[in-house]
Parts: sequence; structure tokens; C-alpha cells
Amino acid sequence: AQPHVVDLRSDTVTRPSAEMRQAMAQAQGGDDDYGEDPTVNELQHLAAQLLGMAEALFVPTSTMANLIAVMCHCQRRGAQLLVGREAHLHVFEQGGVAQVAGVHSQVLQDLPGGTLDLDELESTVRRSRSLPRSVLICLENTHNSAGGRVLPLAYLREVRLLADRYGLHIHMDGARLMNAAVAQGVAPAQITQHCDSVSLCFSKGLGAPAGALVAGCREFVAEAWRMRKLLGGGMRQAGVLAAAACVGLQRMEETLQRDHGNARSFAQGVLELGSPICSVDPSAVETNMVLVKVAVPWLSPEKLCERMQAVSEEEVAETGRAVSVRLFPWAARSLRAVWHCDVSAQDTQLAANKLKFVAEQCRRERGAAP
Repeated sequence: AQPHVVDLRSDTVTRPSAEMRQAMAQAQGGDDDYGEDPTVNELQHLAAQLLGMAEALFVPTSTMANLIAVMCHCQRRGAQLLVGREAHLHVFEQGGVAQVAGVHSQVLQDLPGGTLDLDELESTVRRSRSLPRSVLICLENTHNSAGGRVLPLAYLREVRLLADRYGLHIHMDGARLMNAAVAQGVAPAQITQHCDSVSLCFSKGLGAPAGALVAGCREFVAEAWRMRKLLGGGMRQAGVLAAAACVGLQRMEETLQRDHGNARSFAQGVLELGSPICSVDPSAVETNMVLVKVAVPWLSPEKLCERMQAVSEEEVAETGRAVSVRLFPWAARSLRAVWHCDVSAQDTQLAANKLKFVAEQCRRERGAAP
């Protein structure tokens, strides 16, 4: 029999729901490059209202949304953005701000919760004629490399005050912004009120098959249209994608609350396991991500991920079923698990049981080794 697969590598692996597929099938057509797709226009209006921004622009990916934002804010040669060393925009987007936008990045050390030290941030602002000119601060919320941590509202206010003192703009990489809003129990606009622009991804926790947006003031979005065109972003009949994104926005509270609860349940299960092989800090699980620390030097995160995905006859005999859990080796001593709309509470329990079985199997094998 085929094993039951629980895919926790990322919240990008979701498949559109039946409701999304129906909405996509019924979406009216229209050329979005002329602003004539009614479903895209509806999505942009709905998202702008939720984010408290004047306007929003539908784009293919959140990576493009971030690049567009940087290009709109940093139009003078020699512009510099200030960003965390572990930020997605800096690490995982191929250095597009340098390759494409020609913008210099000044990186700062991220704190464990995904924030930046405000004193260090202020001391990094440059105004000398001999140095790149600081123009933009980029924040990430939730913070991927920190394990889905949420940026505190008080911290965002402090960054806004700092930016205003020096005449800087703030862009928020909000690929998982709705996770942050649900976790804090606030409207998304309460978070974005401290930013000049924000990106949002529909193909992560919101479960749509593709699409993102970038939002800001009217002048910013007018320039974003030009940047999207420059980057090859004429979307044409994009309503079929926007329709699924609309459903994701309408269902986000229910979906994300469930994902966060399942992630906390898994983290608590790892804690109660009490294994010397792996551990979790439940206090750091704020949204839909869990970083599992691999605590023994003789087992790598890659090897543990391989064993979690593999199915053996011993497992079937001992547990009564075959379960394959897909995880992502995240760092030198940790792996990442991400919850999404296709992972149920039962799947979460199966994943915890599989980790218990694998950890015990590894412990026995190590004990038997000469």
C-alpha cells in the first residue's frame, strides 16, 4: 500500500480547494494589463482595504513584489536598503535588488525573534557623500528564518519613528502577513500602518495556487505598474488566479487559526517526547512554523529528514501503518516543519508519532553501535 504522506516542507505545497477551483472556473475574463479583469480588480480592492493601503497591484510572485517595491523606493543611483542578514529578501531572492535594481544592501544581524536591534539600525543609517545613501528599511513579517515569528506592534512603531527621523521608507515583506495578523488578533491594517509599502503572498498560508501583490499609496502603485511591466509582468487573463486568491482571503481566519493550532500541538508533542535526539522551544512557535533542533552531533538534519520520509517494514509492524513525513533541513542543526490547509489535526498527530518512532529507532541503533 502507498504510505500516507504528510507534507510539511512548506506552505507553498498546497492544492487549491474545491471552492477555489469552482471560483476559478467561473471567473470572468479580461486583460489585466489594461486594468480590465474584474476579478483582479476585485482582489486588488479587497486586499488594499484589508491592508489599509490606498491601492494594490496583483503580481505573479512575492519575490517580484519585493523587487518592485525596492525599485519604486530606490530610484536614485547609490541607494541603499537596510535589511536583516537572514531576511528572505536578502538570502533567497538571488540578490535581485543588486542584480536587477542596482541597489546596495546593508545587512544587520537579526535578533532571535526576527527583529533588528534599533540602536544598530540607527547607527547604520548613512548620509555621507562618500557612502551609499540609506533610503529604505526592509522588514519581514512573519520572519521565515526565525521560525515564523511575529514582529511586535510596538517594535514596528519604533522602526517607523526611526525611519521618519531620517526620511527613510519602510517596506514590509509580508508574504505571511496574514499569519501575523491572525496570531496577534489584529486587523492587517494595524500592522501595515507603520509601512510605506507591503507585499503579500497568496500561494502560502492562504492556499491559492499562485499570485501575490504589492500595495502602497496611489503614486507608489502607479510606479509599481511600470516596474511590473519592465519585469515582464503583464498578467493578461489573470482572473482565474485572482479568484482563488479571493477565496483564500475570505477564509484566512479559519484556515490560519487551524494551522497555528496544529503547529503548537506538534511542538507540544515533541516537547513531551523528551528525546535527547530532537527538541523544540514551544514559546517560539507563534504561527504555522516549527523549527526542530537536532540535538546530537551524530545525526544531521538531512539524515533525519530522510528517515522521516522513508517507510520501513519495522515501522508498519510496530505502528500499524505506513506514514511518510516530508520536512525541510533548515540549518546546520535544525529542520523546519510548516503547517498549511492540506494538513489536518490527524496528519499532525501522525507526524508526531512518526518522529517518536524515528527518534527511538535512532537511539536504539546508536546504543547498539560499537
